[in-house]
Amino acid sequence: MSQLLDRLQQDHRHLLRLLDLLDRLLNMFREGNEPDYELMCELLEYMENYADQVHHPTEDRIFERILAISEEHRPVLDLLSKQHEVLGEINRQFRESLEGIVREEVLRRDLVEAHGREMVRTLREHLILEEREAFPLARKLLTERDWEELEQQTPRTADPVFGDRDPARFQALYQHLMSQAAP
Repeated sequence: MSQLLDRLQQDHRHLLRLLDLLDRLLNMFREGNEPDYELMCELLEYMENYADQVHHPTEDRIFERILAISEEHRPVLDLLSKQHEVLGEINRQFRESLEGIVREEVLRRDLVEAHGREMVRTLREHLILEEREAFPLARKLLTERDWEELEQQTPRTADPVFGDRDPARFQALYQHLMSQAAP
């Protein structure tokens, strides 16, 4: 088994926890409450930066390696790679909506919520598709040598929220938002 793929699946579990938290915060927002928008922006910035700089490039390299072995699964792997680009844009759009609230811009609450719901839904569907289609293919088709080479080619940045780097700051952010979202 690949430690690299295990790490990506761990990232997915962490992202699903964050999506659950964002769902609860969006429910609060819909009910007229005011979560800490600045911290939500930081959380989205983390998701965007870590995904764009570490997580998605790693997955894209795995997808390329699978395609070098077999073209049979190109449609789903191409879709997943394209979704990586779209996800970054959807995340930015939601973050910019929240930043607008912080700057006291006049924004329609339903549109801000719609941006958030779209981001949560799209990312959740993407993670499910990767877990159901791409990761089993990688486990089946890639050899130990493939995994060793991929390990050498991929970024080694630790997850700043759930990893060891600067855990106090991001753990405090996560815990604060969790306490806001508690029923």
